[in-house]
Amino acid sequence: MNKRLSEAIEQIKGLSEERQQRAAFLLLDFLEEDDTQFYLTPEQRAEIEEALSDDEEVASDEEVKAFFARLIG
Repeated sequence: MNKRLSEAIEQIKGLSEERQQRAAFLLLDFLEEDDTQFYLTPEQRAEIEEALSDDEEVASDEEVKAFFARLIG
């Protein structure tokens, strides 16, 4: 366990039962998250940057609004 996490746990031990429960909930919620979906490989990042750098037209604000209006119904 790293020093910072150890210090945090020591501080949590001194909290009221209610605050300890809240801290436990937050920590367990954090552990359940699958944050791997938020990271891009260098290849993916390069592909996105390449796609954004070309002169191809993008949708206008109106086209985007119309698209989402169709999705929402």
